[in-house]
Amino acid sequence: MNLIKGEAVRLNPQLKGSFFKLANDTFGLNFRQWDELGYWNDTYCPYVFEVDGEIVANVSTSHGTMILDGRQYKAVQIGTVMTNPTFQGKGLSRQLMEKVMEDHVDANIIYLFANKTVLDFYPKFGFETRTQSIFTVNKKDIEPVYTEVKKVNLEDKPTRNIFYETTVFRKPVSQKMSMVQNENIVMFHALTQYQDCIYYVPNFQAFVILNETAQHAELIDVISKEPVNIQEILGCLPIQSEQIRLWFTPDDIKLPVTQGVFIDDGAMFVKNQKEIVYPNNLLYPYSGLA
Repeated sequence: MNLIKGEAVRLNPQLKGSFFKLANDTFGLNFRQWDELGYWNDTYCPYVFEVDGEIVANVSTSHGTMILDGRQYKAVQIGTVMTNPTFQGKGLSRQLMEKVMEDHVDANIIYLFANKTVLDFYPKFGFETRTQSIFTVNKKDIEPVYTEVKKVNLEDKPTRNIFYETTVFRKPVSQKMSMVQNENIVMFHALTQYQDCIYYVPNFQAFVILNETAQHAELIDVISKEPVNIQEILGCLPIQSEQIRLWFTPDDIKLPVTQGVFIDDGAMFVKNQKEIVYPNNLLYPYSGLA
């Protein structure tokens, strides 16, 4: 059994295929298109145990820059923690986590999102839970803005290239809390569950990820090279629902915003390492979940 990481997995077709299969079998995730289009780069690093050319356990890291109260921090997100059922109970995830923590002592913050089955695992490595908030605005409070809005198809390569470039050089969607320099993760979501939810607003030079559910609209992200006014963006979007949830932490906007406790089956865990204290009652942007 060998512990390998990074390019040794990404550039090895057999190991990469095994990684894809384990991720699909464990979480239903499909990394293949994301990789084939060139968006898997060295900012997404798998740490794996390999046996006879097959990956049997994995812990991945994603690197980005966290904006918190206007300051920038080197941030590492842990995700895709998975073990082949045949090899569970052998401490493989623990060993991979130890290696991840050893390699990232210089990060300001390490964080992850865990499901309810493993909530006792991560405190062993110094992680603490954080309560998240949910932010909601009402459509009736939004002043309409009459401007062109285009639906975007990322299967079109030139459009996809513009979207990616904008994501690379984006301005933070919020100074209170947001992520930049995590374009690889944003592209994964844009190519999968949000592929039919992307719009472009030429007047604001902004891409918008907007999802409508049976209960409410979800403003996932606003991506632009220039600072954007969330209130104006909301005013020009084709929103049908009466309530709009903001799946990020907004700056102060000139709209009534209801803040509640975000409840799900899992938890956010953080390990503050250097010059940062990540508080409760924020919402990590959904477009950056790994």
